[in-house]
Amino acid sequence: MRSNHPAFELVLEDQTLWVRAFGVWTIRDVEDYVRAFRLVVAPVIDKPWALVLDVRQWQASPSEIFAAALDNSEWCLAHQLAHVIALVPADHLVGWQFVKATSVDLPGSLVRQRAGTDEEARQNLMVAGFVQPTKPQAISQA
Repeated sequence: MRSNHPAFELVLEDQTLWVRAFGVWTIRDVEDYVRAFRLVVAPVIDKPWALVLDVRQWQASPSEIFAAALDNSEWCLAHQLAHVIALVPADHLVGWQFVKATSVDLPGSLVRQRAGTDEEARQNLMVAGFVQPTKPQAISQA
């Protein structure tokens, strides 16, 4: 399942929700995000699931978005989120805002990792059993 919005992209793959955030977020963006996020991830929350948060193209945003982002983090934990991988840019302000937007009490069982690339995140999730290995595409020659 896929959801696209100018401020984010959500892709559900196996037991993993891939989130890509873009640009500066407004209150409306975060409200749209939370609504779409919960709709897209709904099919997998009956058992443990993983989340990849890619904020490498996100930009520092007004602090008003934090309340909804924190609420969504709490919702995730209440609905069997088991593994989180963050792809965070070198920009310290964006990194600090990402931490503020996700700073909730975390259960000791939650696995948290950082990855430098999508492929590194995918490898970690395959090892953890949240995504299946991708099958190589057949190459046909005429």
